[in-house]
Amino acid sequence: MEPQNDFLDSLPETSELLENTIDTLTNGIDLEAGKADTSLLQKWIDILNQTENTQPLGSKLSELNEALTTKSPDKATTQRLLNDIADATTEFATEVGPEGELPPQLEGLAAALRNLAIQLS
Repeated sequence: MEPQNDFLDSLPETSELLENTIDTLTNGIDLEAGKADTSLLQKWIDILNQTENTQPLGSKLSELNEALTTKSPDKATTQRLLNDIADATTEFATEVGPEGELPPQLEGLAAALRNLAIQLS
């Protein structure tokens, strides 16, 4: 059974937000203390917290948001959270099924998250 939620119901907007997120992650983000722009992250938190089956991922993003907005972000914590979120994103991609553009975009997002985690090492 496919997860039904606002994430999937607003597929054109979700698809565009996914592309913007992948582009942002691919082009690099500044994770230095106090410099991380978390507005895109907050959009995802708001979307994912609306539905029960995506709330665990929203919680992980909230943890990442907290980690990034501290005075001295811990790279190991940020790296772990990025990898956890990438794993959860890959799992969600399998839950929505192979049809359409969403699964490949989710896989692309997971790859971008993993690449960012590697860059932090």
